[in-house]
Amino acid sequence: MRLSKIAEMINGKLHGEDLEIDKVGSLDSREEDAIIYVEDEKKMIASLSLKPAALIVPDGLKPENIPFIAVDDPRRAFIRVLEIFAPRNVRKGVVHDEAFVDPGAQLGDNVSVMPGAVVLDGAHIDDNSTIYPNCVIEENARVGKNTILYSGVILRERCIVGDECILHAGCVIGADGYGFYEKEGEIIKIPQIGNVVIGDRVEIGSNCCIDRATVGSTEVGNDTKLDNMVHIAHNVRVGEKCYIIAQTGISGSVDIGDRVTIAGQVGIVDHVSIAEGTIIMAQSGIHNNIKKPDILFGTPARPVKEHHRIHASLKFLPDLLKRVKKIEGALKEKGIDS
Repeated sequence: MRLSKIAEMINGKLHGEDLEIDKVGSLDSREEDAIIYVEDEKKMIASLSLKPAALIVPDGLKPENIPFIAVDDPRRAFIRVLEIFAPRNVRKGVVHDEAFVDPGAQLGDNVSVMPGAVVLDGAHIDDNSTIYPNCVIEENARVGKNTILYSGVILRERCIVGDECILHAGCVIGADGYGFYEKEGEIIKIPQIGNVVIGDRVEIGSNCCIDRATVGSTEVGNDTKLDNMVHIAHNVRVGEKCYIIAQTGISGSVDIGDRVTIAGQVGIVDHVSIAEGTIIMAQSGIHNNIKKPDILFGTPARPVKEHHRIHASLKFLPDLLKRVKKIEGALKEKGIDS
């Protein structure tokens, strides 16, 4: 694509030669002859060693001897460029002969169902959605408009996925919640008769598991984003615009407010609530309600500044213990019981 066309599509202004661009790069990719975005002069200088074909820069920055497109927000513009160049190989509106769609299922307009996918009785897939190979959409489940289910996604019975969602490969939505009752040595399974309700514009990474509620619904709010291998247990409520990073485990009946960020490998015990706007740093453990937003770290999680002070003081602990023992010895010699 010509730089002039790219500039038009990202609302930028082209300076320099109108080259044809066929690949997108970054400072990390080390790819030559690509279009790259930079956010400041330091990164611009670093980018020139990669021999890029062109740059996307913020207004006011003027690189020399290279074509560039000036924009208000280079990162946002770069996201648009990635969308332009994103390879898509989806046959819209085609139900493959090797897919199984029950006669009692309902498909909207322009729905694509690929080989090996199974859509059972009462399931409903809205307009423009794409079901990749080997997905299973069980009885009375619902998929919204413009949603993508990548290969191997399992959407269990009566569960709901909203509009413009992306579920990556291997997700299981609506498996039974972990509910058991033990009495006199007998372990009794508690029937899990609820469902999962996922809002609009939610993205769920590969191999995530979201369990159905015992009764009612496990909920994930609009615009929330899950990384790979996140587990959300039964009857959890996740608010809107939350970020939950890989290998986090959220126990049953947790209530998470809007705009909460949970970093990798966080563990949250059951039946706690987390205030809107909270940030939980990696490998932290949450054991109590978080009543007001804060940045938390550690196990048990504390405000991050408090945790750092405690951690910094640990190196003084051996000397402190020696001093205490010395003081106790001196007191004992004087007949004073410490």
